[in-house]
Amino acid sequence: MSIGDGRDGKMRLSMIRNGLSGNLAGKSLPRQVVSIAIWPLLEQILSFICASVALVLVGRMDIDAGYRAQLISGIGVAGYVTWLGFLIQAGVATGATALVSRLFGARRYVEANAAALQAGFMGLFSGVLAALVMYFSADFLLTDVIGLGVEAADAGTRYLHIVAWMAVGSGAVFAINAALRGSGDTRTPFFAMLLVDGLTIILSYIFVWHFNWGVEGLAWGALISWLITVIFLIVLMFYRERGMRARLQGQDLDAYCATQPQSYAPNLFFSLRTLGLRLDLVRRIMAVGLPQSIEVFVIWVIQFYSLSLISSLGDVAVGAHTVAIRIESMSFLPGFAIGIAGAALVGQYLGAGSVRLALETVKRCIQFAMLLMGGMGLLFALFPHFFVGIFVPDSPAIAGQAMGVLLLFLVAEPAFAVMMVCRMCLRGAGDTKRVMLISFTSMGLLRFLALTIWARCFPGSFSLFGIWLVFTIDLYVQASLLLWRLYGLRWARLNV
Repeated sequence: MSIGDGRDGKMRLSMIRNGLSGNLAGKSLPRQVVSIAIWPLLEQILSFICASVALVLVGRMDIDAGYRAQLISGIGVAGYVTWLGFLIQAGVATGATALVSRLFGARRYVEANAAALQAGFMGLFSGVLAALVMYFSADFLLTDVIGLGVEAADAGTRYLHIVAWMAVGSGAVFAINAALRGSGDTRTPFFAMLLVDGLTIILSYIFVWHFNWGVEGLAWGALISWLITVIFLIVLMFYRERGMRARLQGQDLDAYCATQPQSYAPNLFFSLRTLGLRLDLVRRIMAVGLPQSIEVFVIWVIQFYSLSLISSLGDVAVGAHTVAIRIESMSFLPGFAIGIAGAALVGQYLGAGSVRLALETVKRCIQFAMLLMGGMGLLFALFPHFFVGIFVPDSPAIAGQAMGVLLLFLVAEPAFAVMMVCRMCLRGAGDTKRVMLISFTSMGLLRFLALTIWARCFPGSFSLFGIWLVFTIDLYVQASLLLWRLYGLRWARLNV
C-alpha cells in the first residue's frame, strides 16, 4: 500500500499522534509543516528586509551615480565573501539539526540538550575561525581574484574588515538556532533573528544617515547586532535550565519525561553540569556536518569563480547580478522555511522509527515549495520593472541587465524549490555525503566547465543572461538527481 493511498489516512494520523511529542503531537502532517515553517518564514522575511535595507541605503546615497554603482558592486561582492565565513559555520548547524532532531524523536532529551551545548561551543569556535579568514582574505579576493575596480574594491574591503567579526556571534547563533529547530522549536530562533535584524536596520540607518559613516556604518550596525544577540541567546538557554530543575526536583530529565504523557516534550536548554567537552557528540555532529562544510565550500568556490566571469563583463554586470540575486532571494523566504520544517520533521520521524512519514514529509514540502516559489517566479517575470526599481531606481544600465535575468525566474523557481527542499531534508536525515556529490557533479560540469568553455571560446556571445541560463539548467539537473536519491530511500537507513 503506497504512502499516498487514501486508505491509510487513519493509520498515518495515528502514527503522527503517537510518534512525535511537544507542539507537534496530535497534528496532521500539513499542520506540522506549517507550525514549524511559519516562524522561519517570518525570520526569512525579516532577514530579507534587513539585507535589502543595506542595498537600498547604498542605492539612495546622495553621491555620483557612477560611484553609487561602484559601491553596489563592492557591497555585492563582499556578500559573497561573507558566505565564505558562513560556510565554515554551516556544517555545525546542519549536524546540530540532524542529531538533535533524531534524539528528540527518540525521546532522549538529556543527550539532545548536551548535543545542543556542544553545537554552541563548536559554532563559537567556527565563528572565530571564519572571522579571521574573511578579514585576511578580503582585499585579495576582491582585488586579485574578482578584479573589481579600485573604488568598488576599496568599498568592499572597508566593509569586510569590520563585518567579518560579526561571524564570532553568528557562528554560535546559527548553531543554537539549528539545534532548537531540530527540537521543533522554531519560534525562539525567530525572536533571536528578530533581534539581529531589527537592531541591524536601526543601527545601520543611524550610522549611515545621521553619522554619515557610509559603508562602514552598514558594517558596524551588523557587527553590534550579532554580538548583542549571541549574548542574549546564551543567557536565555542557561536560564531555561533554572525552570526545568525546579520542576524535576532532583530527577533525571529522561526519567521525568517518561512519566509524562506521550505528547510532552521539554524545551531545549543548556546545563552548567554539561559544560565539559563531549568528543562523542562532537564527532557525531561533524560526521554529518563536515561533508556539508566541504560541499558549501566547493559551491562557494564555483560561485565565486562564476562571479569572476561576470566581473569580466564589467562592474555594471556585477551590479545587475547583485540586484538579481537580491530579488531572487525573495523566493527563498517560503522555500527555505519549508525546507527547515522538512529537515526537522524528517529527523524526528526517523528517530521515531517511521520511514514512511519521513518520505511523506519530503513530498508534501516539495509540493508546498513549488507552489509558493513558482508563484514568486511568475511575479518576477511579469513585473520586472517594479522589483528592479526597488533597489536601483536611478541606475538604468544596471536595471536593464537585471530585468533580463528576471525573465528566467519563471522557469527556474520550480526547479529551485525541488532542489532546495530535497537538499535540506536529506541533510536533516544525515545524508550529507550524497548531497555533496550531487552538488559537485552538476555545478562542476555546468557552472565551472561549461561557463569556462563558453567564456574562453565564444566570448562574443558571453553575457549575464547566458550565465543565468546555465544556472537554471544546473538547478534542473540537481533537482532530478536529488529526487532520484530521495525515492531510493537509502538515506532513511543512515545512522546519525
